[in-house]
Amino acid sequence: MSFRNTSESQKFSSDVIWVAISQVFILLTGLVTLPALTKSYSPETYGVWVQMLVTVGLLTPILTLQFATATVRFLAAGEGKEKRRHVFGTMLWPILAFVCLVFIVSLLLRQNLSIFLFASPRYISLVPLAFLWASTEALFSFSLSYLRARGKIKRLSVIQLALAIAKMAIIVSLVTTGHGLGWIVTFIIVGEALFIGTVFSMIIREIGFPKPAFEGLKHYLSFSIPQIPSGILLWIISASDRYFITHLLSLSHTGIYSASYTLGTLIALFYSPISFVLFPTVARLWEQKEPSRVRNYMEYSTKFFLTLAIPGTVGLYILSQPLLGILATTEYMAGGSLVLLVALGTILLGIYQMNVYIILLVQQTKWLPLMIGVAAVTNAGINLALIPKIGIMAAAISTIVSYFILATIVTVWARRTISYKVDLKFLSKVLGATLVMAFCLRFMPTASVYYVALAIIAGVAVFTLGLWLSKAFSTRDRRLIREVISGLNPRLWTPESPGQNPPTSNERDSAEQQGEDMGSEGNQ
Repeated sequence: MSFRNTSESQKFSSDVIWVAISQVFILLTGLVTLPALTKSYSPETYGVWVQMLVTVGLLTPILTLQFATATVRFLAAGEGKEKRRHVFGTMLWPILAFVCLVFIVSLLLRQNLSIFLFASPRYISLVPLAFLWASTEALFSFSLSYLRARGKIKRLSVIQLALAIAKMAIIVSLVTTGHGLGWIVTFIIVGEALFIGTVFSMIIREIGFPKPAFEGLKHYLSFSIPQIPSGILLWIISASDRYFITHLLSLSHTGIYSASYTLGTLIALFYSPISFVLFPTVARLWEQKEPSRVRNYMEYSTKFFLTLAIPGTVGLYILSQPLLGILATTEYMAGGSLVLLVALGTILLGIYQMNVYIILLVQQTKWLPLMIGVAAVTNAGINLALIPKIGIMAAAISTIVSYFILATIVTVWARRTISYKVDLKFLSKVLGATLVMAFCLRFMPTASVYYVALAIIAGVAVFTLGLWLSKAFSTRDRRLIREVISGLNPRLWTPESPGQNPPTSNERDSAEQQGEDMGSEGNQ
């Protein structure tokens, strides 16, 4: 398969890089708004803000009826304009109806919801705003899912980053001028509405106005509805440990744990961009009846993620306490082991997030609530049993065990479905280079931000050198790395290049010996 200006693998790697850059800068905007809020508001007011964020995070996928995922699953194969307009309209109007219904309920029950969300009726005016904010987030997420399905990842990344910058500007400007949370949330809602209008205008120009339709709705609901309890259960796994620590220990322990948890989950930056681009890619290939190419992308995506995540986890473990000392105070230093366990759990979550796409491809989402429910019950049981005995380390243990259950189930399912393999020989070299890096980092000074930055740069250099000396990358791997680099600049692509697909681990050695072209379809 050839493309006009770029090979398929170049586009995939380029999209991953664009999403990664966007997410890093979005993270930086969060680092700007955090001190602006905490230094301007009381702990109670900031607690209300956090509770609104948590509520919006929980409600957003529910309000979309999980149709954002369905849009990617069923529109990634490149259907015609009429089919895309029909599918998009079939999903859009039920979302709008559901959003209106939930908002009306929030108005009617705002006093009870204020007590439930904020433990006080004093914040009754913020309840409808929180639900309206979740509604705009849901519509924005659904509209972006169309761009994701159509492979317009660069445009999507720019839009997400632009909205994050707009939110940062709203928060900082209103906080510094003494405005309350109500004004901040109101302006955020208005800003998101403008972005929603912009994205929807793009979609309408491409496919026309999406009219209400019911044909196929039952099929899309049967695919999406099981994912709603799944999303809630995943939210419970990731957030319930804070509630257990608060009630079984204290709020101080929750704060200490949250600091280490936030640091450990930075590993998500390594899998999130990959999985974001991976799903529409494999959905399109699956609809085109090319499971071998789905296997290729699964193999290389997993390999790339682990290549970054393994040394990243070890580096975080070694540098965690100096980083916490810089970002917070010595009171938050709970030991590197806590960060290590959380980071390992995040690796398992990344493996789950990528492999669960196979379950979505075969449309067996009815099993997701069951498997995630088992992990959630296990998580809660470990927290209840061990937190009173061993403290906050128990929460990290429960996290890693629950994600291990999920990662194991979906990986076995995926391997049986598409028969993809993990390159254990390559991973052993990654582990070897990581150990050398860890040994060197032990002797690096970390007394200030400057020294920590030098330690990170040195760690990356030692790890890269270790991979090079151990000849971890094959000829095909190095060729793909060059494509990743050139993917940032389309002018570096040659129009004559054939479409190239990530090779499977089994084919790497034979390809080197035979000098096969990376774009050969013979690897399938």
